[in-house]
Amino acid sequence: MKNKRTKPGNFGGIEPLSIAAPVPPRPEGAGLLGGFLRSPLVMSFGLATLLSGGLTLWLLRTLLPSTAALPEPLAAPQRPLPRPLLDGRSPLLWTPNIPNKAPTTAPPATPHAKTIVPAVPPVALQPVPPSQDPAPQVRVAIARDHAHLTVGTAVATPVTNDQQQVMTQLIPSQGATVTAREGILFWNGQPLAASLWIRPSNQLTFVGSKWYRGVVRLIAQGNTVTAVNQVDLEQYLVSVVGSEVYPDWPMATLKAQAIAARSYALAQMFQPASRFFDLGNDERWQVYRGIETEWTTGHAAVQATRGIVLTKSGRVMVSMYAATDDIVREVFGGRGMSQTGAYELGKRGYNHLQILGTYYPGAGLSQIQTQ
Repeated sequence: MKNKRTKPGNFGGIEPLSIAAPVPPRPEGAGLLGGFLRSPLVMSFGLATLLSGGLTLWLLRTLLPSTAALPEPLAAPQRPLPRPLLDGRSPLLWTPNIPNKAPTTAPPATPHAKTIVPAVPPVALQPVPPSQDPAPQVRVAIARDHAHLTVGTAVATPVTNDQQQVMTQLIPSQGATVTAREGILFWNGQPLAASLWIRPSNQLTFVGSKWYRGVVRLIAQGNTVTAVNQVDLEQYLVSVVGSEVYPDWPMATLKAQAIAARSYALAQMFQPASRFFDLGNDERWQVYRGIETEWTTGHAAVQATRGIVLTKSGRVMVSMYAATDDIVREVFGGRGMSQTGAYELGKRGYNHLQILGTYYPGAGLSQIQTQ
């Protein structure tokens, strides 16, 4: 949520979930053919051709995602209403006496911020098995109030309006420019509708500069465009965990982060930020960067805690967290998880139940039940 560092590209052998295969080098010519190809005239012509072709190839590849095992497309275009029941009780919110959203700006951590580690092992929360129920869908605003957006897919995809009428088509690996004027979306300069849906069969859509799983809805708001990603909650969390903490941190810390992030997201689904989306994608809510921050360790942490949320008195907690103890104390009145503190506890061998017990005293764990 707060004061996140930029994550480097390599983490001691930990691999992202999607990795593109390297392109093998092109062999050089040999013998007389090789000499002909190395002549100045042919080389100059070939270089010009290569540059023009390479530019085209680069433009196409900017829209191609790395290969990955992808889920099946959503069966229904409408957003499923969240119907989770926590242990059979009403899924109302339990909110501590702190803001349910982080302020737009937070006081910076002091230069000598210290991590508070308990002198004795904390009381662990009672374990709950991972849920087997289907995950609800969360609506995340991935672009808000943009003058224009570039969108694309890697497969041929129909673009529909709210009534599921096909308005246009996306050609594989060719981006389209979307703008808005007086509440109407313009697709490459052509007016189409106030709202458009992109549902590719491989569940990957390019928006702005990133690829996202699930479904994307484009909404005209006056003369600006807002993009909303409707995605499986558990898939969303893999990216959030990879965005909020480092993937090479202890697995116990990643599991604690996954549960805290899931609880926060579910709370926002019950109190959405807008009629169009539940929460945003930056530090004001939780950082979400699509498949860019999906890591194998984050995926494992989310799967191991699938459907588990923090509750109190049978109600979902708005589980606040921030980078350091100083920020938690100054912004949230000391009520919330310090990510660096959770890291230190994980390094000392504490499990995720003990980490959560440290930062959310009096809380319990429950499953999301959608069936």
